[in-house]
Amino acid sequence: MGGYKLRGATQTIAVALLVVGLIIGAAIGFFAAPAKVETVTVTAGAGGVQTITITKTVTAAGAAGLKGEIPIGILLPQTGGLAADGKDMIAAAKKAIEDFNKYLEMIGAPYRFKPVVADSGTNPEKALAALQTLYNQYHVQVVVGTASSWVLSGVMGFANEHHIVMISPSSTSPALALPDYIFRVVGNDRGQGKALATLVRSRGFDAAVIIFRDEAYGRGIAETFKQHFEKMGGTAVLLPYNPQKSDFGPEVQKLASEVQRLMNEGKKVAVVIVAFETDGINILSHASKIDVLRKTKWFASESIRSPALIQAPEEVRKFLVDVEFEGTFPIPPENPKGKAFLEWFRKEYGREPSPFAAYAYDAAYLACLAVTMAGTYDGTVIKEVLPKVAYNYFGVT
Repeated sequence: MGGYKLRGATQTIAVALLVVGLIIGAAIGFFAAPAKVETVTVTAGAGGVQTITITKTVTAAGAAGLKGEIPIGILLPQTGGLAADGKDMIAAAKKAIEDFNKYLEMIGAPYRFKPVVADSGTNPEKALAALQTLYNQYHVQVVVGTASSWVLSGVMGFANEHHIVMISPSSTSPALALPDYIFRVVGNDRGQGKALATLVRSRGFDAAVIIFRDEAYGRGIAETFKQHFEKMGGTAVLLPYNPQKSDFGPEVQKLASEVQRLMNEGKKVAVVIVAFETDGINILSHASKIDVLRKTKWFASESIRSPALIQAPEEVRKFLVDVEFEGTFPIPPENPKGKAFLEWFRKEYGREPSPFAAYAYDAAYLACLAVTMAGTYDGTVIKEVLPKVAYNYFGVT
């Protein structure tokens, strides 16, 4: 269990945190081939000499074919429903590339990685156009992105056709777990849906109404939740909504009706919301004006845990406190790299990072590492190397 505060709210909002281990892609479980290494000694330090021993991995082909600037695409949202999260993820991905370039400088490598950022718009069509630009104009072979399964489903066809490796820091839909060019550094929704159902049931609720985005991500969470909640003897009602709408007043009215119906049947009812920041805040705003929803306990998936909630209208922040808002979220185990990342972000931006920023750092670092190990900037080779690199990678998350 953990908690986070919304500034301006008077109480802490408790958040149940789901621990999910590092997972790359859908089925990475094979061992990396043994690496040949050589040791490079670098002397550094002002006013004194400090000797640092660096272990440099050398593949059979080596990285001799890599020269100059090598683009790493970053296809994450700067606009749309995940814009607040996206900006932090972009900053983290750039930091990873910067850190990797420092390593390349120390070992005297003749190449550097260059981040090329494109806005996914939190929209499949916009993301596809952006990916096409990254490929046609910059010839990218590996991309950090996208942020959501909905958007990723819109670009994966083009990525597979043109052999572009996509490493998502936050796509969680199990529907996209296929043997293709799509990889992820976070667990899928099967684990989260089960954890969320367990959390709601453990709080004593025997009925839940799930209002969710009707797309790959939302359906994955909602359907998994329903399956496990009903196995535990509960009743689950699914209320999908079109995420491309701008206002969800009618959907919230329907939500209120379903909650009231279940209450009239004598059930102890909870609401579960699966939303992004823009649609989520709109739904919460409408709900704050309906008495039965203000008196009902609310739970949420990880996608709504966004910096945007801090800037939400006062009525929304008060509502979150009143309904004792809880949810699930993947939390990486504590480690020195994770601590250093958090310290850097806090110092740089004066606040906590958005939830998936650390995963974006690892996604970008893995992209650089996979290209280096491949020894060539070719998506087909990078795709084969990436799982082996990821298996031995110890990152921020």
